[in-house]
Amino acid sequence: MAHAVIDRDTFQALRRALPAATKACLQETFGISETTWVKLRDGRPVKQATLERLLERYRRMCGEMGRRAA
Repeated sequence: MAHAVIDRDTFQALRRALPAATKACLQETFGISETTWVKLRDGRPVKQATLERLLERYRRMCGEMGRRAA
């Protein structure tokens, strides 16, 4: 099973997009658990598939935010 980590800048970008670091908000916004969030925050590896899902949701959010601002 492949694992991956994210860099500090990417984590900070995710944090800025997150309305609140609660279990419910993490699940609703990125589809991840609080445990996964803590691993990402601490620079520890998470499953590659989980990271890809989170980043895809983040990219969709950024696209929607960009369209709303236009």
